[in-house]
Amino acid sequence: MTVNSITPDLVVEDVETTVDWYERVFDAEPVATLPTDGETDPSWAQVMVGDSALMFQERESLAEKLPVLKGATIGGSVPLYVDTDDAEDLYADLDAAGVEVVKSPHTTDFGWRQFAVLDCNGNVLWFGEKLETEETEDIGRRERTYHPRVADTAADEGRGGRQSPRMTGNEHWG
Repeated sequence: MTVNSITPDLVVEDVETTVDWYERVFDAEPVATLPTDGETDPSWAQVMVGDSALMFQERESLAEKLPVLKGATIGGSVPLYVDTDDAEDLYADLDAAGVEVVKSPHTTDFGWRQFAVLDCNGNVLWFGEKLETEETEDIGRRERTYHPRVADTAADEGRGGRQSPRMTGNEHWG
């Protein structure tokens, strides 16, 4: 079995409002909506933010397909972790756009600069930048257990195969 990708399908109140928010804040590119007639408001949409896909689906539409989600709470229960090259600039852009910050920028004890915001549905977007300084280079590697499969994949494929190009198998997302 091969898993090709994992794409979040987030439960939202209003697909159009959500797509508009992601376009404004992250320059997201809408790639698909359902229904496709253009006369009915979409109940589902997919956008691309850089190389990452996100899907949004209205609660009632998703509950029809997956009854286990009937009455599901919207937002907050599944933080989305976003790797970035410049946490400070991104934070400044999001703050200037009026995005609600729920965790201010801080440097972790394992060498990342991180912060978190809420999207228009209350979903937590957690951003991190791996710092490349002498002080942080080795932080965090002493207290974690790295499983052989991750370490072997990183060694065999140079930079971790399908992992982030900045992740070598001996690092931690957050």
